[in-house]
Amino acid sequence: MDDELSKNLTRRSFFQMAVATLAIVPLALKSGSLLAADACPAKAPAGKALGSPTEGMGKGLEYVLDAKTSKNAKYKAGANCGNCKFYNTAKADSGHAPCTMMGMKYVTHCGWCKSYAVKA
Repeated sequence: MDDELSKNLTRRSFFQMAVATLAIVPLALKSGSLLAADACPAKAPAGKALGSPTEGMGKGLEYVLDAKTSKNAKYKAGANCGNCKFYNTAKADSGHAPCTMMGMKYVTHCGWCKSYAVKA
């Protein structure tokens, strides 16, 4: 009887672990893809007009390629182009998308400028 009880506990433990693993794997994969999305793109999309932090609208708006490097007093942690209402995610390409405030030039999703407004 003890052998049968230990087999049942082992079998029960196995199935509990299997169910837990099946529940955790999708979450782990999702969090890995979210971390990858947070990384600033290394390469700009080919053939797209890019906003520049050193000239034109970019300079006037104090645009930075990485929001965390902004020295503007208006910058708040977590704010970036990717969650700004002026960033056109429908036309996103390689971590960049056109920005209304930058004359529809492509900006990186992890950038920031002083026209930042939270996407509703």
